[in-house]
Amino acid sequence: MMYEPQSFEHWRVPAGSIGQAQFEAVIAHPRFAAAARQLSRSMLDLAASDAALDGIMKDVGRFSAAGLAIYLDATGGLTLARMKELCALNTVVSPGRARALLLYLRFLRYVEPVESSSRAARFAPTPALTAAYRTIMRTGIAAATAIEPGLGRLSNRLGDAAVMTRFIRISGELGLTLARGPMDNALWRVFLNRHAGTQILHALMLASDDEAHYPPQGAIAFSLTGLARRFHVSRPHVARLLRTAEQEGLVVPAGEGRLAFTEAGRTAAAELLGVRLSNDLQAAIRLMDALDADTAAPAG
Repeated sequence: MMYEPQSFEHWRVPAGSIGQAQFEAVIAHPRFAAAARQLSRSMLDLAASDAALDGIMKDVGRFSAAGLAIYLDATGGLTLARMKELCALNTVVSPGRARALLLYLRFLRYVEPVESSSRAARFAPTPALTAAYRTIMRTGIAAATAIEPGLGRLSNRLGDAAVMTRFIRISGELGLTLARGPMDNALWRVFLNRHAGTQILHALMLASDDEAHYPPQGAIAFSLTGLARRFHVSRPHVARLLRTAEQEGLVVPAGEGRLAFTEAGRTAAAELLGVRLSNDLQAAIRLMDALDADTAAPAG
C-alpha cells in the first residue's frame, strides 16, 4: 500500500527547525487530551504486564538508557564509551550513570555482551529488549494516532526488522535533539527523577473523572497506601514525593486524601506528554515518507 505523505504536511518540520510550532500544535490539538490520556494508561498497562518493563519505567534514566542502547546498536554498536558520549550530549542521563544503567540492562537481560575484535566490550540488545522497545514505540504511535489518524497505517510495519531499525534511528535522532534542552525543572525533579515518580504522576492524572482536560482540572482522590502497593514503593516515599510536589508548586491539597494540579503543574505535565507525542508523530511521519520514497523509486 502506498502511503500518503501529503496528508501530513501540517505536521512536517522545516529543515533546520526543531519543530516548536508542531509541538505547540500537538498540545493545542482538540484531541490532545484523549491522546495524552491513552499514552498514560498504556504506559502503566505495559509496566504492569512485565516486570522488566516495569523496571525500566521506574525512572527517566532507566527508560532513556534502554532507548540509548537500542539506538546505539542500530548506529554503530553499543559500548560503554559510546553510551557515555551520548549521555554527555543530553541532559536526561549523566555520563557518570551510564555504567550503572548498562549493568542494570544486563541484569534485566535486555543487553548481552557480544564478540568484538576491539578492546572495548560490546553489547547487543536481546530479543526481549527489541520486543519491549517495539511495544513501547507502537504504544506511542497508537496514542499519537488520536491526533493524526494516518499514523495507524505504520504500526504493523514495525514488525519488519529493517523497518524497525530505520524507525529506531529516526526516533533516536529526534529524541537526542529534544533532550539537549534544559531538564532542570520542578516536574523532572519531583516526578521523573524519583523512583516510580513518573508512574505515580500518570496514576494521579488518570484518577480524575475530568474527561475534558488532561492533565485534569479539579480535585483528585488518591491513597498513599494504594499508590505505594501498586508501584512497589514505601508509603513514606509516596508521601515525600507528593509533599515535595506541593512545595514545588505542582499540586495543592484539596481536602483529605485529595489534591489538585496547579496551573503550573498542568502545564508542565502537558509539555512532558506533548514531547513524547510530538516526537513519535514526527518520527512516524519521517519513516512513512522514507517508505513511500522507497516504493516510488524505480527498480534497479
